[in-house]
Amino acid sequence: MAKEKIDKEKNFWVNVKKTWQYIKSCKGLLLGYGTVSVVEGIIGAIIPILAAQIILKITDGLMDELFLAGLVVFGTETLLYIIYYFKGFFYQRIYQETLVRLQIAIAKETLRLEIQEIDKSSSGLFIDRLNKDTEEISSMFMEFAYWSSYFISNVGVLFALFVLNKYFFAFSLFKSLLIFFIDKKRLSKQYEIRENVKKIQEKKTGLTGELVRGIRDIKVLNASQNALEKTRTKILENSKEEVKILDISRKYNWLENNARSISDFLFIVLGCFLFSKNLLSISVFVIVYNYQDRVSNLLIGVSNLMEYKKKFTLASSRIFEVIGDEKFKKETFGSKRVEKLEGKIEFKKVTFGYNEDKKIVDDMSFTILPNETVAFVGKSGAGKTTIFNLITRLYHQDKGKIFLDGFNIDDLEESSIRDNMSLITQNSYIFNMSIKDNLLLAKSDASMSEIKEACKMACIDEFIMSLPSQYDTEVGEGGVILSGGQRQRIAIARALLMKTEIILFDEATSALDNETQSEIQEAIKNMKGEYTILIIAHRLSTIVDSNKIFVIDDGKIVASGTHKELLKTSSFYKNLYEKDLSVNLK
Repeated sequence: MAKEKIDKEKNFWVNVKKTWQYIKSCKGLLLGYGTVSVVEGIIGAIIPILAAQIILKITDGLMDELFLAGLVVFGTETLLYIIYYFKGFFYQRIYQETLVRLQIAIAKETLRLEIQEIDKSSSGLFIDRLNKDTEEISSMFMEFAYWSSYFISNVGVLFALFVLNKYFFAFSLFKSLLIFFIDKKRLSKQYEIRENVKKIQEKKTGLTGELVRGIRDIKVLNASQNALEKTRTKILENSKEEVKILDISRKYNWLENNARSISDFLFIVLGCFLFSKNLLSISVFVIVYNYQDRVSNLLIGVSNLMEYKKKFTLASSRIFEVIGDEKFKKETFGSKRVEKLEGKIEFKKVTFGYNEDKKIVDDMSFTILPNETVAFVGKSGAGKTTIFNLITRLYHQDKGKIFLDGFNIDDLEESSIRDNMSLITQNSYIFNMSIKDNLLLAKSDASMSEIKEACKMACIDEFIMSLPSQYDTEVGEGGVILSGGQRQRIAIARALLMKTEIILFDEATSALDNETQSEIQEAIKNMKGEYTILIIAHRLSTIVDSNKIFVIDDGKIVASGTHKELLKTSSFYKNLYEKDLSVNLK
């Protein structure tokens, strides 16, 4: 237990140091915030004394002095409100700048994550950390400064009380400690639950996000009730844990309020006793009475610092799990830079599995020469798409070596790999932006003529030009206003815009009608001989003109050759082709 406490303390200071990297550029703003906080603390300690003077002058009937005292209080409070204004100004600027830097950093690191880390985690995990945890860290760092200045100013009040009356000082210190320990107990119990709440919130965020994104499928499947029930379960689970925290707060607030009420009464009893013994004057009693709430709340500042410390440790640990490399693996690349690949691809005894139990690619070797058009065929789950994932370095092979133009893929920079190839899938994501901006993701400096050329090759330009806003049309989340075929053609145009030497088509025409598919096939045929083209096709009739066809079964290449050669030498391929042919004839 002691070791765990030491580890948490160490973790807190490590995370403070890490967070400082995102705040230190605001040094000027921090200096301003610190200065006004000190001035606020000084004024806060003076105001109760001035207020007590007002009361004394009224009770003593010193009306000629009351105006001047009131003017002093007015001026002091006006200065305090000016301080509040500038303190808020500094706070907001520091908060926003820190939040922006943290969110950009975590977004950047999320994009560096290995795909399998995304695959095995809920999207809510990363969404919550990007949004909620960064907001908590940005605000909590400033809360430390606020409660520190609050505590310092109240220490000054406690010192003043010690000078005025040592009996009230001792009583107020006791009251403050009592409230502090009640608060400390509350925070300890809440923290035990809060970490679990965070994990449940991540799952709830992921599920509710999927509920919105998948609403069309839910409606078509008539699965609204089932989806609602799953969402309801997560919401109730989260609510149940939140209620536990609220119950703890309510119980301990009740206890704290009773402790305050009893101590306030005892404060008056003590005052009456001290006055009867000539140990207390009316004027001191009035001043001390004005101070009592400040003193009793002295250690509330400490409690809040402890609470924010725990919240900060939890939120920052979750953020730096993503930003760091310890928990979530990041993509790694070599340092060798190659500006332009010719398009030669080699697999040498490559093995890969998404888990240790099953090999998806098993001891596979093959060579694809520059400007060849090569197809991969086989049953669903045979490993075809996985081959593409390995070539694009979305996944890293477990064994063997992959070469691009004779360079080991492990030695190449990210840009040397991905700037030289484009992947078009049947489920390419269309972002919630204009058609033009979706295309510019592939090439940010592309001219309008380049964009239109790519769209014409993808047989989508005519449709785009028929829209009221043409290329500036907003397509909605996931390209919701487009048909499946239109989304796929925009994805094809986006990839073609890159003009890479290697182009990979993974069932890229599966959502297209026969006429459009024929047009795309004609466009691909026109590229033949100029690019290295790799194709995974559901319809085998579309790849019969390939220079080479690899037949994949259970992670292995069981046959290879041209279409005509395979019909003669591979019964497996012949059966696939004849089955596909009979389905298409129907």
